[in-house]
Amino acid sequence: MVLIQCPHCEEEIELDDDAFGEFQCPYCEGEFEWGETPQARGREDVYSEPMSGSKLASHALHGAGGLMLLIGAFTGWISIVFEDVLSAGPFGLEVSFFGFSAKSGWFNFFEEDSFLAMFGIIFMIFILIAIVVQIAHLVFRVVIHMEDSGALEVGQEMAYRSYTYRWHTSLVALVCYVAGLIVMEIGLLIGFGEFGFPRPTVFAILLLGVLGAQFTMMNVELANE
Repeated sequence: MVLIQCPHCEEEIELDDDAFGEFQCPYCEGEFEWGETPQARGREDVYSEPMSGSKLASHALHGAGGLMLLIGAFTGWISIVFEDVLSAGPFGLEVSFFGFSAKSGWFNFFEEDSFLAMFGIIFMIFILIAIVVQIAHLVFRVVIHMEDSGALEVGQEMAYRSYTYRWHTSLVALVCYVAGLIVMEIGLLIGFGEFGFPRPTVFAILLLGVLGAQFTMMNVELANE
């Protein structure tokens, strides 16, 4: 509340802090104006600050990384080429020969090769963690962007987590991806090394580049802030 003097009788009148418009003095019934009309916040003011190039590149790379991880869950990441083509993905192996193919999940290998099954399941867990963490990072990024633009109001704790854990989630996605590839490389070397050397597919190499680039841009983005 604020105390003002009536411009007519000079009696003290109590008004709200954000009061504005025309008022009538309760003592002399004289009319007077008080306060300023609050300015509406237009959309042009909300988005007046342009997005930096590093932040825009970081947005794009993290979005591409999330999309590629989701697509990669159903594709081959490591292959061995001999008489047939053996391809390993997060959920199992696929053997292709003469235009035909057969798939088998990692859990099915417990009956034939439990050692390879364990490597495959560890590989799958690493990739699933990478996908979940990448999605969490994208959620944090959207929350921050909407809060900065004025389109969303979040609690202090949520805002703190979104800003703080961006770096961690970007790093964990990269680390889990690399760890998963290494584990699967070792498993395929032990299980099928006599037939050829397991090599990452073009998709796996591109995904590694995207995840590495996104983490680099994450550091650039934080440095600019």
